[in-house]
Amino acid sequence: MGTMARRVTVLAVALAVFVPATNAVARSEREENAGTPAPQRSRRPAITGGHDRKSAWLLASYRELQVNKISDRATRAITIEMQVGNDRVTVAVAQGAVSVARNGRSIVLDSAEAMQALQQILGGSEAIFAAKAMLSELEATSELNAHDMSLLSATAFVASLVGDIDAPQRIADRFVEKYRGIYRQVGMPTGRCWSAYTTETTAAWDELQGCMADADQKDFFRAAWERIACNGVWLGRSESAWFEYLNCLSPLGAINQ
Repeated sequence: MGTMARRVTVLAVALAVFVPATNAVARSEREENAGTPAPQRSRRPAITGGHDRKSAWLLASYRELQVNKISDRATRAITIEMQVGNDRVTVAVAQGAVSVARNGRSIVLDSAEAMQALQQILGGSEAIFAAKAMLSELEATSELNAHDMSLLSATAFVASLVGDIDAPQRIADRFVEKYRGIYRQVGMPTGRCWSAYTTETTAAWDELQGCMADADQKDFFRAAWERIACNGVWLGRSESAWFEYLNCLSPLGAINQ
C-alpha cells in the first residue's frame, strides 16, 4: 500500500543583467521602499486544549477565524464549529454520520445528492473560506505537534466536504513523513505521551490509506462519498489519539499550547 503520489514543480528563472544596472535598480528599490513595512509572516494559531471525564475540547483562533471543537469520550461524537463574524458553520460527526448546519439551514450527508445540496448551503461561507485559507497557509509550515494536528485535522475534514477530498490525506502524509520513528526518547518529560500519540496517529494514517484504496474501486459518485467516510473514520481515530494525549499529559484540566 503506497503513500499518496507527490508532484514537485520546479520553476527556474534566469536573470542576466549588467552589474552596474543591477546596483542601480537595487539602490532605487531601497529608496522607494524606505519606510514601507515588510510583509508579515503567517501567524501561528492561538490554541487551547483540555478535557474532563466526559469530553475533550480545543479552542483556536487564527486571523478572523474562530474554531471550537468538542469530542465526546463515550460516543466518539465530534462537533466542529467554525465562525467568522456572523457566519457560523457547525459540522458534527457521530457513528459514521455527518451533518452540517449553517445559519439556520442543516443537512445530513447520506448520499451524492446531499453532497450537492451541501455545496449550496456552504456556498459563500466566510467561515469555510477562512478555514481553507488557514489550512493552505499552515499545512506545509506547521510543526504538526498534537495541538496543531488537532486543529488542522478538523479543518482538513471540513475542507474535504467542499471539494478538497485529499486534505486529510495530505496532513496525515506529512505527519508520518515528519515523525514516524522519531521522538521515542524516554528521557523527555512528555516522551511517553508523545510516543503513544505518534504511534496511534500513524496507525490512523495506515487505515486511511487502505480505506481510500478500497474507495477508488467504486464508481465516481460512490467513490466520492466513500472517501468522505474514510476521512471521517480518520478524524475519529485522530481525535481519540488527541484525547489520550491530553489525558497522558494531565489527568484533568486545560493545557495551553
